[in-house]
Amino acid sequence: MENMLDPPAEGLETPRSSTENVSTVLSQTSATSTFLKNAGLETPGSNLASAAREAQLREQLQAEKIRANLLQQELDTLKKKGEETEESLAKTQEVMRRTQQEMEEFKKKQEANDLIIQRILNLNLGNRAT
Repeated sequence: MENMLDPPAEGLETPRSSTENVSTVLSQTSATSTFLKNAGLETPGSNLASAAREAQLREQLQAEKIRANLLQQELDTLKKKGEETEESLAKTQEVMRRTQQEMEEFKKKQEANDLIIQRILNLNLGNRAT
């Protein structure tokens, strides 16, 4: 670790921070060291990992937004179809109601016509008997 603190040779690389040096030493001695994390310091690798995780989460969020929009469009389409079906059903029921009324009127007229025909037949039969 003391060798790591020595300044680098001229023009080779920038000096490493103390955190980077401690992180390197700790990773060599223990693969599961949480010293820097517990101390509230981030290791150089954790920045990359968190940036990658953040990018992954952003992609997931974008995918979820797209999926939500598609589901909303599908819901709107289904609602519209449902409303159209209800309107069509209401029209069909109205046509059925009118048809039933007409049938009832035709039945009444048929009954009246049957009575008239029956009376005419009765009159004809009465005239033949005399």
